[in-house]
Amino acid sequence: MIESANSPSPQAFGFNALSDAFIKDPLPFMTKGLSEHPIVKHDVTLDPVYSIFRYEDVKRVLLDWETFSSEPINTDLDALNLGRATENFILMNPPRHTRLRGLAQQGFFPKVIKKFLPRAEQIAKERFEYALKVDEFDLVNDVSSQLTIGMITGILGLPADDWSIVRDWTNTMQRNTMASFWLTEWDDERADSVVRVTQEMADYFHDHLKFLRKNPQDDNILSTLMTTELDGERFSDEEIESTAMLLLLAGNETTTNLITNFIRCMVRYPSQFELLKKDPNLIDAAIEETLRLEPSLRMTIRSVCKDAEFHGVTIPAGNSVALWFLAANRDPSVFEKPNNFDITTKRPRHLSFAGGPHFCLGAPLARMEARVAANTLLQRVNQIELLGDPQMSDNGNLNNILSLKARFHGL
Repeated sequence: MIESANSPSPQAFGFNALSDAFIKDPLPFMTKGLSEHPIVKHDVTLDPVYSIFRYEDVKRVLLDWETFSSEPINTDLDALNLGRATENFILMNPPRHTRLRGLAQQGFFPKVIKKFLPRAEQIAKERFEYALKVDEFDLVNDVSSQLTIGMITGILGLPADDWSIVRDWTNTMQRNTMASFWLTEWDDERADSVVRVTQEMADYFHDHLKFLRKNPQDDNILSTLMTTELDGERFSDEEIESTAMLLLLAGNETTTNLITNFIRCMVRYPSQFELLKKDPNLIDAAIEETLRLEPSLRMTIRSVCKDAEFHGVTIPAGNSVALWFLAANRDPSVFEKPNNFDITTKRPRHLSFAGGPHFCLGAPLARMEARVAANTLLQRVNQIELLGDPQMSDNGNLNNILSLKARFHGL
């Protein structure tokens, strides 16, 4: 049974993020949650969870890490989620989270990211030139993912020849992100694939760290993590490996979808595309509107450490809550005309990069890559055609587009 926690009818409202209906169009479920059922309990899944939809409720949870922990309750289900990749600071609380994030942040300072701007511009130039030469191309696999994989492998100091295997790894990992909260029974295929891929990644980074020790470099984040000290402490190899796995997933899949969805929004909202062509200074606003309406990570999970009340409903300690950014960013009590894509109106801050101590570490990098892609688009492309429907991931927790055929017409 999936019940709305404050509804007189237990079956008044239910959904499953791995279902075909949700993957095809999640917005009706988000709209109903916002307007009628702000707290929904899902209790037939492997990992029972309460869904939370409204902006202020989601924000409250993000800011109160002592009540709503990032550390998972049921680690027995790790194999259905991200396996060994769960052993990183994104699933930790302060003070350990503070220490590890403080070290990792050394690689994401603006001056560090700025060093990679020419690389991003060169990759974008090459990929858009290719797209303009062919009759049709795959927006995800030929353009968006090539830019983000090229960037994250460069930032991590990985060989360019490994781009394809990185894409295969992150495709498997995104499919399983937070899957246990929607699966009704154990899935051997999912679990086996995660265990295999995360072990392959751990072995890969273990070998790569050995290589970097023999061949010291100073132009990538892993080298920075290996040498940086905070209060006299350094990362252990295991912490560097798990952090690298996290950055590889977060720095590839989410930004790939940000760039893909930005271009989709230019097609979906042609008047806004025309405004952007006339005034490229609106690029940042267009990127933020894309993030708001099409968050790459549609939801995240927190563990309830102390009983918490929302709208007269008590969520007992020991449960999990799903925070729906996709709904919160469209909350009509916060955003005027919330379903409109509007690059000329100043909006309240969206929640797509989360908030509090777990505000997305890679947000500046994602914005930089999206800005480079947007600038290249405006400089070279006059018209965009999307050829058919996108092929979506079978995991609705993420806004993951696996493939989308397109055609560009040059200026």
